[in-house]
Amino acid sequence: MKIASCVLLPDSNVTIFAYRGNGLEGTLHDIAGADYDGVELFVRDPDSLEQGKLDQLLEQTGLEVCGVGTAVLNAQDKITLTNPDSEKRRIALQKSKRLIDFAAHYGSIPLDIGKFRGNFPPDRRVEGWCWLREAFLELCDYAAKKKVMVALEPQERGNLNNLNSTHDGIMWVEQIGAENLGLLLDTFHMNLEDDSPALGILEGSKYLMHVHASDTNRLAPGKGTLDFIEVVRALHSVGYKGYLTVEIAQPPEALETAAFACRHLRNIITMY
Repeated sequence: MKIASCVLLPDSNVTIFAYRGNGLEGTLHDIAGADYDGVELFVRDPDSLEQGKLDQLLEQTGLEVCGVGTAVLNAQDKITLTNPDSEKRRIALQKSKRLIDFAAHYGSIPLDIGKFRGNFPPDRRVEGWCWLREAFLELCDYAAKKKVMVALEPQERGNLNNLNSTHDGIMWVEQIGAENLGLLLDTFHMNLEDDSPALGILEGSKYLMHVHASDTNRLAPGKGTLDFIEVVRALHSVGYKGYLTVEIAQPPEALETAAFACRHLRNIITMY
């Protein structure tokens, strides 16, 4: 099992749960220096990035890209896959496909879809489910042609009014039926919606593609009350070989906190 950090690339100007250092070079060198193995890239517009420079920095730092996040599209562009405005849904799909193209450059990694799927309008929930189904079918089909995975992230009901628990996510993956669709399980959300994060991992293991690590209140692992020994034990028991990716709030001492999170998780992983 490897450890990664969510990082916010300099094509965005929002504050979300991803590490951002001093520019692209500073960000990646910070994460590598904190002993991480990889990064999940939070990208808004791949066309605005210097792909060659990014690849060169990844090679210099030895960091792998383990996933591409969509959170910035929701946070900054205010678009979702279930917006009642059909034009905004079209733009959301268009930008998602551009992120799939970007992800394909790094191999068979997941495009992670969490809050970007959007809240259903309270008076149009039936339509909301239809919009979401259409979006996932189209994205999974497009991603399959690029050999990219799609990872659904169940999120707690304070964030979204759909697909909140691991069980909800399993039912959705099975309903869509795409071979390249699976689950991104986040310890923060599982702690609120499942009996426990460890049990959520056991329940969702068949479709598990990616894992986000965050303690209670979005603190760094080891700074809250969540038992990460149980989390890692559960991941080990189901044979998970992927990344455990830190997605946490960024305090003023962000680099120190990121380094602490990596040390805490690595100390636990080495027990197994």
